Amino acid sequence: MNEAIFDRVAAGYDSWYETEVGKAADQVERVLAQTMFRPSGTRVMEVGCGTGQYTAWLVQEGYTLTAVDVSGEMMAKAQARIAAVGGQVHWWQADISEILNQLGKFHGIFSMTAFEFVPQSEQVLAKLFDCLVPGGCLLIGVIAGNSPWSDYYQEVARKKPTSVFARAKLYTEENIRDWQVGGRLELGQCLFFPPAVATAAEALALEERREGRAGFIVAKWVKE
Repeated sequence: MNEAIFDRVAAGYDSWYETEVGKAADQVERVLAQTMFRPSGTRVMEVGCGTGQYTAWLVQEGYTLTAVDVSGEMMAKAQARIAAVGGQVHWWQADISEILNQLGKFHGIFSMTAFEFVPQSEQVLAKLFDCLVPGGCLLIGVIAGNSPWSDYYQEVARKKPTSVFARAKLYTEENIRDWQVGGRLELGQCLFFPPAVATAAEALALEERREGRAGFIVAKWVKE
């Protein structure tokens, strides 16, 4: 198993969602991803469950859920979150690239802000697509390359080489459109406000204008 690079940041990871910009970013990303995710049935896998921010939503939607994450520290936080709200999840601590041949079939596969950190993302996604039943969908959300947000995270990595973002690869819309994953590709974009925005209200006002380069991309491949 590869090094779990998020173990060391797990303790403070959720503090991002308590900041003004974090709240606004989470809101617009959730609306987009949750609107686009339409699995063909109840069996769903979440890749990179992290601290369970989306795991809780998937459980509440009634899916039969398998949650995968390489970080034991992050998964422990997700497990505590689900225990608090109630719900059944099959937890699988593993590097997704190392268990591709052990997976079954799913109606939907969901992943948010994980594939920036998965080596050979295109190849891994193609193998995950093969795990879908007909009509199923594979959805990922990623920080967009060539955007104010990618500039921000690249600067974080430059200033702090031990940051998790020093290990990130940020993809543009053009990169994703070139990937050979399979099926029909649908793209959505959000995060049209910059990281330096002062308040959530200001961020959401800028989001409505949808000007400039989006900072977040949601990509969905549908198996027809």
